[in-house]
Amino acid sequence: MLYQCIGRYSEAPYMINELSVRIHSFEELCYVLYENLYSLGDFIIDDDLIRYIERELGLPDLSESLIRKKRQPVEFIAGILSYRHCYSESKVEKAKEVLSSLEDIREYVRLISRADFLSENRRYKSAILMYEHARELMDEENVKDEDVYRELVTKLGKLYALFFVFDKAANCFKLAGDDRKSRYCRRLSMSRVEYADSLLHDRPDDEMTQEIARMTEKPEELIKLEDVIAGGSKSEIRSETDRLTAGLKTRYRGIS
Repeated sequence: MLYQCIGRYSEAPYMINELSVRIHSFEELCYVLYENLYSLGDFIIDDDLIRYIERELGLPDLSESLIRKKRQPVEFIAGILSYRHCYSESKVEKAKEVLSSLEDIREYVRLISRADFLSENRRYKSAILMYEHARELMDEENVKDEDVYRELVTKLGKLYALFFVFDKAANCFKLAGDDRKSRYCRRLSMSRVEYADSLLHDRPDDEMTQEIARMTEKPEELIKLEDVIAGGSKSEIRSETDRLTAGLKTRYRGIS
């Protein structure tokens, strides 16, 4: 099924700095507004946006109606979403309910919503900064919503792991109560010897002693490579290092 676009597609984007997003079409504008209802503020009511809608998107009638709604933020945004039935009446009403209740919504909820949008659109570094800001605000509260907090630090842990910042990822998963992922990221953040020392410090029992011995012993692949090097054959050394490298790459892909 084909849908006719509303207005023109503009090569020159309109930048919504507060959301770190560029807009090229009316449909994109509606999508960004609807997906960021909890993050919206007075910044969206902008003369530059109204002119952009008129001149770049070719929608002068919408632009004119928005000028009359500049003093009514809820109606301003609803006017965009409902234009030419881009969004259904039920969705527009839902948007109006959310927008009308924004004064009662905590700032960290807005930040998490905005960070979710950034993460979904692969703006991961910006999302991390926003999640961290939200976490700071929640940490300052005497009583926090534990479910929201666990969900927040879990999202942060996944993003830190994505960038191989495993020490921070481990801490986030620990705060979320996910000990398995926390230990795994902690292991990835350390060398074998460092991890062995940490295990000995945390659990100095027979079980850990055996695990430490297993981890610190020299791998069979390395022993074989040392034997080949001792033999002195360059072709055999090259063949063995290529085989070992290929195996490490395969394991790394499996971990990833």
